[in-house]
Amino acid sequence: MSISRMQFLRGDVSGKKSPVRPPWALDEKEFITQCDRCGQCTDVCPTHVIQTGRGGFPEMDFTRDECLFCGDCVDACKPQALRKLDGHAPWTLKAVLDTQACIAFMGVECRGCIDPCEPRAVRISFRPRGVGTPDIDSQACTGCGACVRVCPAQAISMQPLPA
Repeated sequence: MSISRMQFLRGDVSGKKSPVRPPWALDEKEFITQCDRCGQCTDVCPTHVIQTGRGGFPEMDFTRDECLFCGDCVDACKPQALRKLDGHAPWTLKAVLDTQACIAFMGVECRGCIDPCEPRAVRISFRPRGVGTPDIDSQACTGCGACVRVCPAQAISMQPLPA
């Protein structure tokens, strides 16, 4: 099945809603060709953020938890659809904040996304006589997704951005 047909079957004619594959995945076309859908990567994931998606292929579900970049999924991938290359980042995913959905931008005190962010990529911008609002430093963001699950407004998503 071609990628464009898969996108159509997912209801994504534009091709903009491609599933997020586990870290160190090959590009989508190669990944689909190499992955034998064995489920080993989902079985070994310590945070269970890798789930079986459409067509039996693994995909990330950051609403469950974060990626630790432990590499267990890569070690378990016998067909090598996941390949950890020295000097290469696991992916180009970064946390993106939807300020229209974020409750802090609506005047509600919320700092849920700050504490789980180990690299401190999420910071609060204080406003005079107002509620502090989150700001995401994409340079500091590792793309682990720890901020996604804790957001009560689902205002944070993981998007592929230039590394």
